[in-house]
Amino acid sequence: MKQPYLWPPSIRAAFCFTIDVDAESPQLWRSRNQPSLSMNELEQRCYGLREGIWHLLEALQRYAVRATCFVPVHEAETRPWLLEALAAANHEIGLHGVLHEVVSELSRDQFAEIVEKGLETVVRMTGFRPLGFRSPAWEMTPWAFEILQRAGLLYDSSLSGYDHPYSLGHIIEIPVQWPLDDAVFFRYAGTGADRWPPRATSETARSWLEICTGIERFGGSAVTTVHPWLTGRSGRIALAEALLEHARTTEGLWICTAGELAAYHARSANSGLFRESGIIPDRPPALL
Repeated sequence: MKQPYLWPPSIRAAFCFTIDVDAESPQLWRSRNQPSLSMNELEQRCYGLREGIWHLLEALQRYAVRATCFVPVHEAETRPWLLEALAAANHEIGLHGVLHEVVSELSRDQFAEIVEKGLETVVRMTGFRPLGFRSPAWEMTPWAFEILQRAGLLYDSSLSGYDHPYSLGHIIEIPVQWPLDDAVFFRYAGTGADRWPPRATSETARSWLEICTGIERFGGSAVTTVHPWLTGRSGRIALAEALLEHARTTEGLWICTAGELAAYHARSANSGLFRESGIIPDRPPALL
């Protein structure tokens, strides 16, 4: 029989609204070896920190919900107002690389430098030390968790091994799901490489609410992921509003940041109940 996740009295599930606050950094990382002159996707992404982030922050303020915002160093340093605005609104700030680097493409030393640069930047610009990390593209390696631990971080939010928090080694994992990431539904560069057109906002909202309801039914934590250049678009902000309305009107739902959820897991009995090694198994000899 499945071990249920143990919540505080009167709480049956949790809800986290997270924002990946990246603009042009993913394109800069992808084109690092061959600089791109394409303006199409670049301008779409830059919209997010010109207009989209303000649409999201206004909705969050209206519903009195604190978000967890994962911010690359590049966006923080090129827009000095960004971390200040997020901190002033009392949102949690987490690490998200320097140039939205894919962790599996880095060496150990490179990843360690990126984590340290992120910590230094957020502390210098806000006075607060981050608790968590989210890997760009949600890609991790076993040694990445060792580096996060040595850096003193509490949690990662990049993988999908449970519907609720769990531990990988000494790092708490706040699980995500691709069906609750807006990039799957709305990212459309217009370069000819796109495989499908953007989904309708209303259709996506219905799908996300169904998934959140299912996670909550089984006592999990629904972690939604939006981007300012996608859900922050004026024509799509209704998706964020639908999620926030759901969270505010669902009885027994704990609305929390990823850091609050990780801290609860660490001090609860759950920390000993849901622990995985974080080691990739060796292939059986017959398959070598």
